[in-house]
Parts: sequence; structure tokens; C-alpha cells
Amino acid sequence: MKKIISLLIILAISAFISTSSFSGHHEKAVGYFGWFGVGKVYQLGEGKLYWIGEFSGSFRSDDGGFFHKASVRCPAANRMDLVNGTTSVDGVCIIKDLDGDEAYLEFDLPNGTLGVANRGTYYYTGGTGKYEGLSGDGGYFYGHIVTNWPDGTAGGYSTWNKEP
Repeated sequence: MKKIISLLIILAISAFISTSSFSGHHEKAVGYFGWFGVGKVYQLGEGKLYWIGEFSGSFRSDDGGFFHKASVRCPAANRMDLVNGTTSVDGVCIIKDLDGDEAYLEFDLPNGTLGVANRGTYYYTGGTGKYEGLSGDGGYFYGHIVTNWPDGTAGGYSTWNKEP
């Protein structure tokens, strides 16, 4: 009987260990990231701007699951052509959940149109704690700059793995 109980305990511990690793994990966060961007704007000729800074805010998962109520910081760069109405942005994000564990991702939105929500993609590149080994396709997002303030800051949102 002791051998059966020991075996059951070992199986339970093994199941916990195997489910706590995200190696090759492809869970996709679905929700809303409201952000405020702080950075510096560089003029690159007539109507062309280059912004470098950080988008930061909070993520709300639609189902209370993956990354729910996590803080998000995204160092990024954005090229804007005000004459042609185009934008492209890329960067990385650090996501810190309520337990203090972090997930990392890289994102890219190469061919956007100013003034509308644009579709980009992201992929997981690692993490700490329960997100250690997190890697792979994170899905897509729609990013939208709602306001570019004169001081180089911006406000907006992005939806992750859902329509805006």
C-alpha cells in the first residue's frame, strides 16, 4: 500500500512539474492592453517622424486567464510618415503577472496606416517562474494610437488575439 501511495505522489508531482513549464508553449493571451507611450520624437525630414520609447500599461484577459491583470512594459520604436499616413512599430514586451513572474515577447507591426487599428504579430521569447521556457507563436494583435500628444507621449490600446 505504501508503494502505491508513493507512486501516486510521484505521479502527481511529475504532472505538476510538466504542466508548469512553458517550453514550446503556444497559449495565446486574449484580451485588452491599454497603454501610455513615453518617448522622444525625432524629425526625419518633411512629415517623417521616428519615436523611440516605451508603451506601458495593464493587460486584461477576456477569460481571466493568461496574463490577466498583468503589468506590461514595451520598449519600442515607431516610424511615422505623416505625408503618406503610414506607421511601422516593433519592440519587445516584459509582462509581469500578479505573482511576480515575467514573460517576454517580441512584436512587429510593419505596414500600418495612421489613425486606425493595425494588425501585427508577436512571439514569446522566454520568461521567469511559471513562464520559464515560454517560446513560440503568441498570435496577433491590433494596435491603435488614439492620441499623439505634442510632448512626444501617446495614448492608445491594443487587442490581443481578437478583433479591435
